[in-house]
Amino acid sequence: MKKLKFLVLILISILMLCSCGIDRHNEDDMGYEDNPVSSINIDEEEAAALNEKLPVVLYFGDAEKSKLVKEIRYIDIKEAKKGAETLASAIIKELLKGPKSEGLTAIIAEGTSLRSAIIINERVATVDFTKEFIDNHPGGKELAELTLYSVVNTLTEMKEIERVKFTINGKETKTFKDGVALNSDFPRNEAVVNKEVGLARPEDAGLAPVGDLDGEDSVESSGEDLDPLE
Repeated sequence: MKKLKFLVLILISILMLCSCGIDRHNEDDMGYEDNPVSSINIDEEEAAALNEKLPVVLYFGDAEKSKLVKEIRYIDIKEAKKGAETLASAIIKELLKGPKSEGLTAIIAEGTSLRSAIIINERVATVDFTKEFIDNHPGGKELAELTLYSVVNTLTEMKEIERVKFTINGKETKTFKDGVALNSDFPRNEAVVNKEVGLARPEDAGLAPVGDLDGEDSVESSGEDLDPLE
């Protein structure tokens, strides 16, 4: 009788061991791991840095100063959280610093500064520059227009802004350079943007075609862009 009980206990033990082995094997087949590893391999400092920056698009002149080219710049996310006007002011201050990418040219006159914070009213942003914006500009109608749209196109990247108004030292001015009017609201102008050149990032050595950035061929617009000044 004792032998029979002993054999039964042994048999039960064997069955239990087999059952555990089968369960473990099934877990392995399903891809379960004791120590799963994350596919994202960045440390806490890098993650924090990414979360603290907001990408914005600035417009600078190309090498010939005949068209505008986009450049990505990064703004402290804290500025964006302060409101649209604070963010707009921070963006223009970045624009005044000039481009960081090769092949781009600063077309806003040297010495120009933002005299006061940008005001947004009914989607119209008022930009108040110091007198150097006009006094130090080299002139030329085409370059003058391009300079204005460097500011206008940069600000109208923001959904809160549709048009831009300029003041100099807090006052409206009739003309900019070579007969280019300055006393009106300026809408965005895609006609002066170089469509053949992609976003120039500061970390890049130069400019890359649009197709090279996205892995696809660039697509031309089906319609002609109209210049608001014409």
